[in-house]
Amino acid sequence: MSTHNRDSMPKPDFLTDAEWVLIKEQTASLDRIRGDAKADVESYLANPDGRSKGIPPWGVPTLLLTHYGRKSGKEFLVPLVFLQDGEEMVVVGSLAGYDEDPAWVQNLRARPACMVQLDRDKSAAIAREITDPAEREALWPKLRAVFPSWYYFQQTTSRQFGMFGLKRSGPML
Repeated sequence: MSTHNRDSMPKPDFLTDAEWVLIKEQTASLDRIRGDAKADVESYLANPDGRSKGIPPWGVPTLLLTHYGRKSGKEFLVPLVFLQDGEEMVVVGSLAGYDEDPAWVQNLRARPACMVQLDRDKSAAIAREITDPAEREALWPKLRAVFPSWYYFQQTTSRQFGMFGLKRSGPML
């Protein structure tokens, strides 16, 4: 199923009608998603306290990921919802169920060295793509508890979402 037509997607049971309308508006286009991500980065940098814990009004645990362009080497910064799983922060490249990977997924595959920011704490990290089917299967219930939309959006596309464990490796690069 192509997810470029948001109107044909069925409403998931865990969302109210009003929440579903909002999600469809927020994910109506890749330009809207990217614009909102840029605004989220600015908001995070202006007021980082509590973001990694999902303390209201933020709602979900969020980190900032600095990754590097696989072709350009340019530095990019994106906000990502994450699951703390032991020493790793697990992130999912859902792009709201669109049929292509977000750029950060491709960039981490090419260059796993990155940086993470949790609230005001910044550190170097290494990304590990989680490809083992058993490990992915074990993580989905935990990921679904953090952000149910990931699971829903995975059901709307044939693309398997990139899933990465980010592990701190030292001070900022």
